[in-house]
Amino acid sequence: MQPDTPLESNRPYVLDSPYEVARWRPLVNWFLVIPHSVIVAVLSYVALVVIFFYWWVLLFTGRLNPGMYGFLAMLERYSVRAEAFLLGYCASYPPFSFKTGPDDDNEYPAVTLNLPTPPASTPRRNLFNWVLAIPHYAFMWILGIGAYVVLVLGWFAVLILGRWPRGMRDFLVRFSNYYYRVWAYIAMVETRYPKFSLNP
Repeated sequence: MQPDTPLESNRPYVLDSPYEVARWRPLVNWFLVIPHSVIVAVLSYVALVVIFFYWWVLLFTGRLNPGMYGFLAMLERYSVRAEAFLLGYCASYPPFSFKTGPDDDNEYPAVTLNLPTPPASTPRRNLFNWVLAIPHYAFMWILGIGAYVVLVLGWFAVLILGRWPRGMRDFLVRFSNYYYRVWAYIAMVETRYPKFSLNP
């Protein structure tokens, strides 16, 4: 297996799985991943409450709550593992793992997601990162259209050829890394403004 990207702080998401995929997977993985999809949906509702208090804790204390941040990081990791299986990146079934924290627990070697560790103190100006990131939302929306087209074409490529075209999958991995760099900024653990680029 060859990883698509080296494990670096500016490349939090690393995919280490073969490009070859069984042709039947696009037809059944959507069904197999349903239990994970239900869990992600439930956790996402809980996350809305966590995010609300997470913001107010920083406002009053000047610090990010590591427990709340750990929950949000866990949700992202759980989601990206389920997504990788759904898209046919990985043949092994993702674990039902709920370990919180920014560091990957290595329970699903095909997918690694290491997110930044919260700093000891956080400037209160970071409370408005979600507003400053609005241009990134628009940029991600535009890129997301392209990513969706690539996903559809990749689905048919796997169905017909039995493998992900390297350029298509690498583009989707780079898009995911861009998303997580913006996510870290919105989550207020990263102060530096993200670049408008798929390259780190």
